[in-house]
Amino acid sequence: MKQMLLTFLLVVLVAGSSNAQWQCLYATYDDDACPSNNATGHNTFGVGVIKQNMFVALVMTRLTDPSQAATRRCFMIPYVNADSTTGRRYTYGYQSQTNGIYQVWTDGAFDQIQMCNAFSIVATPDSFIYVANNNNPAISSDAEHNILVFKYANDTIKVVPPYSRTSTSLNGVYGIAVDGSKRVYISHDTTTNQAEDIKIYAPASTWGSSHVETPLRTIDLPNGIYKGLTVTPDGAHIFISSFSQRRVLKYSGSVATGYTLNGAFSFQVTDTIPGSTGSLVRPLGLAYLSPNNILAVACDSLFGGSTAYNYGRVYLVNPNTGALISPDTSLNRIDAAWWNFSVTGGYNLRSCGHGNLSGYASLYDVKFDEAGNVYTQSNYGWTVDKWKYNGTLPTINSVEEVGGALPQEYILKQNYPNPFNPTTTIEFSVLKSGHISLKVYDVLGKEVATLVDEEREPGNFKVTFDASTLTSGTYFYTLRSGGFAETKKMLIVR
Repeated sequence: MKQMLLTFLLVVLVAGSSNAQWQCLYATYDDDACPSNNATGHNTFGVGVIKQNMFVALVMTRLTDPSQAATRRCFMIPYVNADSTTGRRYTYGYQSQTNGIYQVWTDGAFDQIQMCNAFSIVATPDSFIYVANNNNPAISSDAEHNILVFKYANDTIKVVPPYSRTSTSLNGVYGIAVDGSKRVYISHDTTTNQAEDIKIYAPASTWGSSHVETPLRTIDLPNGIYKGLTVTPDGAHIFISSFSQRRVLKYSGSVATGYTLNGAFSFQVTDTIPGSTGSLVRPLGLAYLSPNNILAVACDSLFGGSTAYNYGRVYLVNPNTGALISPDTSLNRIDAAWWNFSVTGGYNLRSCGHGNLSGYASLYDVKFDEAGNVYTQSNYGWTVDKWKYNGTLPTINSVEEVGGALPQEYILKQNYPNPFNPTTTIEFSVLKSGHISLKVYDVLGKEVATLVDEEREPGNFKVTFDASTLTSGTYFYTLRSGGFAETKKMLIVR
């Protein structure tokens, strides 16, 4: 009776809160809790989002049993117009029924690659699905760790002409991302002391029949193990999670000229799991929300099992600096373990009555849809979960390279429009590589906004300043780089 009362009170507190927060709108029911015919079928390791409520679950079988390494097969389950009880388009069965099941990439003839040990997928709005595949000698001959390209069409995940795949190397792959130009990025994972840790490939539509593409660009990372990967649509910034160092690295530059480590960005995981001495929280999956310029970092103990059910978070991060987007914990994080406990009163409880929780926090992947909703998965809960912030997500100022001839001097231009309400654009030129800052101050000299604080190569740039939170009046903005500093005045009129 006490447990029932506690659960009731916790549910009332969550449901009745008037403050903005992240809430789980639904989790695909697992058949163990509720026979809804909507389950993924087995351990759910990743998710690729095509658009809102349309996604593909990456499923692995026998994932947590080291003695069954030969059965770590992978397949994908598509969902359309998804909810907790509906949306699944087909199934390979449930639990033991999935043993021996794996997805096959094929050209329709003799060229076949079996999906196994695939730890990451990404889907794009045109319904293409990219898989970072790995080798398992017991069942697969993919020793060259292919990028496999599928397409969702007519309720089926299929391989379509030009039958795209390419080998990457003899080293394992983990993260995969696609930019706005459809270039494909992968991160190598499994061993240290490797070179060319990140590879960037031309769009899959250009790949040849040899299935051996030369990367457009490679990046050598500091020695270590790396996992998640994401990229901004223009390809100017690459984020990768360092499993070894428990931090996220940012590389800035371009495919044409190369990338360098961005020293202005720093995100370090320091969380611990309450009551656990052997499981470390590490950054895993990454995702980037373009309109709002927000980086999402999935943090958990990889394969932590029951000792880690009381931890599982997504942090929302400023991609310019690595700081959280707000000091408000109801905005700057999604806490799946806390959510499970607040609804059920436990960290490993689930029933058919709750269609909005996984029940078992094991959060390794994160994706956004076009509306800014977040999708995560539960490896041990066998679910895909959709989260929504019931307030307004902030927009972090981002820097856009304008192009044109390289500048001959530092330039800070007058903002336009001016006066403005609520947004204005500031253009500036950087003469030398180095750290630049662009900050806004009120008439008392108090800093009210940081628009740029990062390393940049020479070039011409612009940034949009959203002053929605500021009152009418006169403000000043200052550009600093090396020994250069210049200030101009702007006016907000409501």
